[in-house]
Amino acid sequence: MHVTLLLADLCSASSATTALELLTAVNLLSEQPVFDVTTASLDGQPVRTLRGLTLDADAALDDIEHTDLVLIPGFLFTLREALPGFARYGDWLRRQHAQGAVLASMCTATFLLAETGLLSGARATTHWAFADLFRKRYPDIRMDERHTLCEDGGLITSGGASAGMDLLLHLTRRYASLELAQKCSRYLLIDNARSEQSVYVMWSMPKSHGDADILRVQNWLEEHYSEPLAIEELAPRFGFGVRNFMRRFKEATGYTPLAYLQTLRLEQAKHLLESTRMSLDSITFKVGYEDSNSFRRLFQQRVGLLPASYRKKFQPRAA
Repeated sequence: MHVTLLLADLCSASSATTALELLTAVNLLSEQPVFDVTTASLDGQPVRTLRGLTLDADAALDDIEHTDLVLIPGFLFTLREALPGFARYGDWLRRQHAQGAVLASMCTATFLLAETGLLSGARATTHWAFADLFRKRYPDIRMDERHTLCEDGGLITSGGASAGMDLLLHLTRRYASLELAQKCSRYLLIDNARSEQSVYVMWSMPKSHGDADILRVQNWLEEHYSEPLAIEELAPRFGFGVRNFMRRFKEATGYTPLAYLQTLRLEQAKHLLESTRMSLDSITFKVGYEDSNSFRRLFQQRVGLLPASYRKKFQPRAA
């Protein structure tokens, strides 16, 4: 099958070369070559990547009349600079999709797919750190950054740089075989079982919203999150009516007050699991909860792992 590796200006060199090397490995490890790969840029000229590196292209996009799969490397550190140029790729991508090509994006290349309009109404993922920006820019797309892969209507998106490997193995399973994907996984020492990126999320408090009154509430919560709190008591404490408080807090932070408080507590619990040997009961109490069983369920729902599994995965071996 024919694969076009779309080399866009300011794309990640490591994302592009990882795709080329894994697809080459698939061909070498199979009895017959599976992927016929052409690298293509908008005009057929080399593209500039991070820190001035360049990648050569085999062809211009318009030289490729038909392809079976378009693979788009990500823009992890260059997204904001590259974003204004994404519309230039729209016509060619829409034409290929209309002819039956599958379009697959690595990491933040989901933004490039979104600019085509093809993702409207679809479910998609991207790197978790850019999910909020994605929602604001494309409110008609169902962003679900918990997952490393989403596929909807011949459009495949992936989240995070390392999720590019998951995407490439997924494509190998889809277009070759499960056995070949497993063989590549073993030879290249790639984890072949990841489905979520929520365990890697580092949550930063949204404070640059310009609402000074809500910021006071946020700062107070940061100091008092471990205390017994009733959300409905926060409004009068800071001079709000309840409905006005709920509305303004959500508009400013993107979270309901309860979800915000839960996230503060979960982030502290993650820190304690990573850096101490405290029991789950002690951590539960320290972050403001009383029932460790209920907290365990909440932790798994929001983070994607049970607390014990999270500790095993992220605590340094010497701890």
